[in-house]
Amino acid sequence: MTGVDGVPACADDGSCITCSDQGLVLRIVGLAADGLALCVDETGRFEEVQVDLIDSPGAGDVILVHARVALVRLARAEVRA
Repeated sequence: MTGVDGVPACADDGSCITCSDQGLVLRIVGLAADGLALCVDETGRFEEVQVDLIDSPGAGDVILVHARVALVRLARAEVRA
């Protein structure tokens, strides 16, 4: 399974063995001052997620999200908006 721009999504079916939630690959489109970011998936669906665990998140970064919390940056944006 692949996510945004062909970045590999979670292995197998992408679900968490603890809570059964899906890991999502999202792209950050904008940041808020409260540690939240507006993100979009490959289908164009928007979601607000917490990005406090990511070092210097920015628009265009591709992140792995679980339970509306960004866990890791998969790809850093080449050019910041």
